[in-house]
Amino acid sequence: MLTLVSSRLFTLFAFTCLAACNTYNDSLLGSRGPAIPGEGDAGKSSGEANGSAGHGAGDHGGDVGAAGDHGLGGASHGGESGAQAGEASSAGGLGKGGEGGTSNVAGGASSVGGASSVGGASSAGGASSVGGASSAGASSAGADSGPVGDQIDDFEDQDSFILRLSMRNGPWYVVADATATGTVGPKMMVGPLPTADLRSGSSSISALHLSATGFADWGVGVGADLVNQMAKKVAYDVSAYKSVRFYAKIASGSSATVKVLFPNSFSDADGGKCTDADTKKRCGDHLFKSVAGLKTTWDVYEVKFADLTQQAFGLPQTFPLDLSSVYSVQFTLANKLLPVDVWLDDITFVPK
Repeated sequence: MLTLVSSRLFTLFAFTCLAACNTYNDSLLGSRGPAIPGEGDAGKSSGEANGSAGHGAGDHGGDVGAAGDHGLGGASHGGESGAQAGEASSAGGLGKGGEGGTSNVAGGASSVGGASSVGGASSAGGASSVGGASSAGASSAGADSGPVGDQIDDFEDQDSFILRLSMRNGPWYVVADATATGTVGPKMMVGPLPTADLRSGSSSISALHLSATGFADWGVGVGADLVNQMAKKVAYDVSAYKSVRFYAKIASGSSATVKVLFPNSFSDADGGKCTDADTKKRCGDHLFKSVAGLKTTWDVYEVKFADLTQQAFGLPQTFPLDLSSVYSVQFTLANKLLPVDVWLDDITFVPK
């Protein structure tokens, strides 16, 4: 009888120990189970954080530093991809979304001076090609009644750089003849339009404004380098486009003819082909076309590359024109008789 009772007590004790051990093991498994999704959530957070960093790089790349020494445009969408990868990885639990976000942001931010192929192209889902042949950003160009094409600048960001699309990134600047009494001013301004100058039917609220007096030679104007690296302009291929369209208006009583010029490797001293030491190869004879009859109300104008010519005082260029090495686009106005007071907006490359 005593033996039977002891046997039953031993059996009960064994079951109790087994249950306790199973409970302990289950608690270990239970604590490890959530840890993997937790790591995934960390990956998601990292991916989202890097996505945000990408947005920062895309939104603000290049607004600081030496003129043109910038160009992180395009990193923002790389960052978003990283965030999405982070969300997808949260279930898997190894935090690879964070790594994906970092990788994509680094890829977007690798652009120095805007030369990276990510510059702006991803924002429109288009693939950028060397020399700006891409249509990236074209769908948003000229919102409402603006020109449709690959936009150079719509001035809505109110900074002094062109839009970072199709690997373009250069600064705006003033060009003027050497007249000592000439005055630009108070300065070239990119900023909000006065209410009276808003364009009917358009959502545009900003534009570029130039006013000047006293320049007695060829005049004064504004220009933008298309690509700028380390504060130096770089040749850019515009052969994928057929023209440039833009909106313009002038103040009453000011110069009404604008000359649109395209300095390139043949006419710009940086190209190394022209030289002022030879009267037959002088620099500055840029490809251009004059647009007359600017109005005191907004209107759209177009300059076709097929219509460009030279003034024939410098290095001649052969036809068809070489459009593979354009440095800049410039808008100049004669200032001999009338003051200059002009607004420019929605400047756009039109694809062929």
